[in-house]
Amino acid sequence: QILDELWRGLCALSGAECDPERLRASIQVYNENRGLVEELYALRAREPWLARASECYLVLRAGLRLPVEEHSDLLRSYMAEARARDARPLDNARISVRGAFCEQPPVALIRTLERAGCYLVEDDFLPVLRWPPDGVRGTGDPLDALVDAWLELPVDHASRYTHSYSEKGEKLVRAVEQSRAEGVIFAAPSFCDPALLDRPLLQKACSEARIPCTSFKYAENTGQLQPIREQAGTFADSIKLWGEA
Repeated sequence: QILDELWRGLCALSGAECDPERLRASIQVYNENRGLVEELYALRAREPWLARASECYLVLRAGLRLPVEEHSDLLRSYMAEARARDARPLDNARISVRGAFCEQPPVALIRTLERAGCYLVEDDFLPVLRWPPDGVRGTGDPLDALVDAWLELPVDHASRYTHSYSEKGEKLVRAVEQSRAEGVIFAAPSFCDPALLDRPLLQKACSEARIPCTSFKYAENTGQLQPIREQAGTFADSIKLWGEA
């Protein structure tokens, strides 16, 4: 009932008709967009020298501002250009980044990690663009489909309660394995208690799975990026030299 009232209120504000068919059509458009986002993540994990994390982040972040149809076109265009690049892989460490819950990282931080010798092949940036990973059901009552998609969301996140914290660690390990990441960097805003409380549990899971990891906190102050670059560079070097940090 509350969601129905919200929908009708938004329709009244926009002047659009409260037509279930229009809502179902919108669900399909967003499902297509999520599929393109996952395609971009797959390209970045497979060939990170073609689709750099800092570029992908900007392309994805545009999806918070652009109409969804325009963002889908932007994703297609970027992936086509990235695949056509004449670029060769570097001997960088393949890294998963976790911790962006309260605040998105500054682009300068992502570029700093790349300059430190890291290919960022997996992350938890902008999760709203990837949820739900299996899409929203396109049949039946569209409001019911939206509710079911959220309640059945197979993603553990700092914003969602879970009865078993071990599941968060297990899913992180699976994500690392699927992206073939060689290590994990836990990077959370300095004031983000949910992400910082999750960190010890996720670090424990990495330790048990023998996945190298390191951690730091960040803020908007770009003066802190040099020590972060040194820490990330040392971490990446240790992985390439010895296979662990």
